[in-house]
Amino acid sequence: MKPIKISPVIRVISDNDYAGDPDGLIQLAHQLLSPGTDLRAVIGSHLRADDHWNRTGDSVGDAIKGIKKTIALTDPKSTAKVLRGHDGPMKDLNTPADSEGARFIIEEAHRTDTNLPLYVVCGGSLTTIASAWLMDPTIAKKLIVVWIGGAEHPGQTPPPPGAPKIEYNMYEDLFSAQVIFNKSDLNLWQIPRDAYRQCLATLSELKVRMKGAGKLGEFLFDSLGDAIDLAVKHSGRYGEIYMMGDSALVLVTSLQNSFEPSPSSCEFIEIPRPAINDDGAYEVAPNAPTFRVFTRMDSRLMLEDLYAKLAIHASN
Repeated sequence: MKPIKISPVIRVISDNDYAGDPDGLIQLAHQLLSPGTDLRAVIGSHLRADDHWNRTGDSVGDAIKGIKKTIALTDPKSTAKVLRGHDGPMKDLNTPADSEGARFIIEEAHRTDTNLPLYVVCGGSLTTIASAWLMDPTIAKKLIVVWIGGAEHPGQTPPPPGAPKIEYNMYEDLFSAQVIFNKSDLNLWQIPRDAYRQCLATLSELKVRMKGAGKLGEFLFDSLGDAIDLAVKHSGRYGEIYMMGDSALVLVTSLQNSFEPSPSSCEFIEIPRPAINDDGAYEVAPNAPTFRVFTRMDSRLMLEDLYAKLAIHASN
């Protein structure tokens, strides 16, 4: 059989709180290992000052270190730019939190030398993309925003036991979520909490399928171990399942069906986009545009592709 040549069919800008839960680093490695994706930039975004993941007080700086280490282990020849997001959340609904990441999103959106669709995938706050839109609203027709975040919608799976009042990623910067939902005309795909909580792997399978996959697999697995130690420190317990929520960003972009490209293995609904109030809850918004809300994620495709790519990478 002749070698199958895969060329990029999409562009991606990855924006994540890479100093936080290491599922973000796994998502980044997966994106870098996907030949159908032209990864244009990786943006390190902030954590809340009081977030238990914010261990040094410089979450953006720590994110950049994690990004660079992951790239070095995965694809040291990558041409993706490594960029800083703003050091904190937006201060109000009208003032952008300027950053080199926000400026690059605007620059990439306005390219005229390519027809590849552009996805801005966000695994933490919406600070960077909300700020980019405030700085230049004309980018709205030139890209798709995919966000892991937000609570469950009415009529879908109820919130999990003990869930915080405001979903984690939304809490990182409520103003930015309100800009995206309440003000912007951006094309938004949302993977809310009930959907990203479906992306589960057992620690046993990760030990078998990830840890042994070379230096990259070992680094990613050990990063999860550090996260579990931190979780035990704060809660006193941990089960045998790890939630790989951020990897859903790869699933709905890089792993789209090649025929009539779309994330066809997942399920979603199209509903009027709600507004977000000051408590982080959804409100009916009159005359709101529809947007995409994912309801079921294809974890099998997502995880098996990750494991296969890690194995191939380790064998090269």
